[in-house]
Amino acid sequence: MRRYVVTILVITALIVISGLTLGFQNIRLGGFERGSDNPLGLQLGLDLQGGSHLVYQTSLEDALGERIQPTEDQMDSLRRIIDRRVNETGLGEPVIQLLGEDRLLVQLPGVSDPARAKTIIGETARLEFKHRQIDVSVPVELDSSSITNAYIGEFPETVMDEEGEVVEISENPLADLPTSSTEMEQIVATSTDDTLVTDSLNEAIETEAETDSSESSNFQEISFLVIELDDEAAETFDLVIRRMIESTLAYASGLKSQYTVNRLQVSISGGNEVRTVELPLQLVARVPDTNMFAMALITGIGQPIAPSIDKTNQLFGPDIEFELVEIIGAIDEDVGLTGDDLSRAYAGTHQTTGAPIVNIEFNAQGAKRFGELTRDLLNTDDRLAIFLDEEELIAPGVNQVITGGSAYIEGRDFTPDRVRDISQLLEAGRLPIPIELIQERDVDAILGADSLKKSVLAGAIGLLLVIIFMILYYRIPGLIAGITLILYASFLITVFKLIPVTLTLSGVSAAILSVGMAVDANILIFERMKDELRSGRTLLTSINVGFNRAWPAIRDGNVSTLITCVILFWFADTLGASIVQGFAATLAIGVLISMFSAITISRTFLRLVATLAIARRTDWFVPVGKKFLPKNDG
Repeated sequence: MRRYVVTILVITALIVISGLTLGFQNIRLGGFERGSDNPLGLQLGLDLQGGSHLVYQTSLEDALGERIQPTEDQMDSLRRIIDRRVNETGLGEPVIQLLGEDRLLVQLPGVSDPARAKTIIGETARLEFKHRQIDVSVPVELDSSSITNAYIGEFPETVMDEEGEVVEISENPLADLPTSSTEMEQIVATSTDDTLVTDSLNEAIETEAETDSSESSNFQEISFLVIELDDEAAETFDLVIRRMIESTLAYASGLKSQYTVNRLQVSISGGNEVRTVELPLQLVARVPDTNMFAMALITGIGQPIAPSIDKTNQLFGPDIEFELVEIIGAIDEDVGLTGDDLSRAYAGTHQTTGAPIVNIEFNAQGAKRFGELTRDLLNTDDRLAIFLDEEELIAPGVNQVITGGSAYIEGRDFTPDRVRDISQLLEAGRLPIPIELIQERDVDAILGADSLKKSVLAGAIGLLLVIIFMILYYRIPGLIAGITLILYASFLITVFKLIPVTLTLSGVSAAILSVGMAVDANILIFERMKDELRSGRTLLTSINVGFNRAWPAIRDGNVSTLITCVILFWFADTLGASIVQGFAATLAIGVLISMFSAITISRTFLRLVATLAIARRTDWFVPVGKKFLPKNDG
């Protein structure tokens, strides 16, 4: 009994694991997640649960815009990349096959939403890595001849029209000066992404700027640098304001970690004084219907550079000079690093912290360019901006020079789902050739579901009949074989769920076939036992010798089946026949588990029974109708 303790403990542990796995629909342990809404939490294929059916066509064109045929290597590479991308989503056993010379069939089980399916595939995508320079200073070039007037004073409330008459400015875009970022965000929040025009933010501010006389009187104490430009220079300066609007809207839209807001740096000199201030958008405005621009001379802490307009003029004297510098929050520089240089992108976890990360690997050329880029970014506020189809994906910083071509991206807001999505999108930019979707439809699973129910019912009935036959014919060994077959079935389903294996109708047939092989192994063992008992050996000796004699036949039969499975799997992988590939994988798993159950579980249970008093009834251990057995004395 003691010699079997370890084996019994292993079998018991497997039974417990199997029970827990099958007892819960979904399993979540840390980053390990398995299960589904299907029976027993198993993954089902397209033929059993339905899904999306997509057909893509390549869209290669020559310099004249004429369609050209892709090469076999390009199509094979396309199929492999999409296959890997789909499998990384957790969708098991997709059908990905080449149709003719320029078409690709993709079937995704369990994905009934065409939009999600297309996102997983990633249609024509262009992946680019750029050097994002933060806070780049660009002088605003204004020729002295283009400046028709410049002075320090209050915001113009009246102007002279072309006829020399005074015209009152009805609304002042800077009458209500927000002083905090929160206020700024509230103002900008009234604008949408499609209102990125010159006066979009000015209009928002004007809406907020209905103030009473007391607010207006406070406003008069702020000093402004007011400049008047000719038409060409006014258009140039208006572009500066436009870029400030777009930058501020991007900031308010949630890109705070990846952008800084464009500002205008104003340097004023006069007398013996020089003052430099950085003005955000809310402190710069074009006077409505004029070529005049006003810039509030307020420091970064919200204080004017002098307590009044008169004091400001006294500070600089009558002859003021000024310089304007546009501080651009972010400039993205192309460094020649694209998706063609990316070898792989996949989700993972940090070795030390366990936090979700995105792993990226470059080819030899990409590794060199990436190393140079990280060297330029190190010890700066600049970022590595990653774009997919000209839309920003992520913009991480760099904390070390990376020369090996392998790196990872981490973020405080990273979750397993976000990391997985980023990895998939990075992979989407690696398609060797552009593709376009030409056909899409949902696949109904009614026929498959009905087939599954019938297959499961047939399998259960078949297993029950086999167990009954084994018990009636082989008696106690048959009972042990029945218990072993039940454990085998539970272990098989457990492995299918934990890997996970996606079951199709072909996979179900492979599983049923493996059950037959498990039964065959038990029959071989019992027949050898019978021969040993007839020769006069004790029950325990007959069990050991019977197993030893049956093992070569079991081994050779199962190994030959495994070799066949390997061949089928390899050819199916090469030819893109996912159904055959799934059949081979399912059958191989079933064969391995059947060998374990027959050689280990059945053998251990029989040895345990041989130690009990019932072992003296030797006739209960041979098939029905077998007589003239010697009496077992041992």
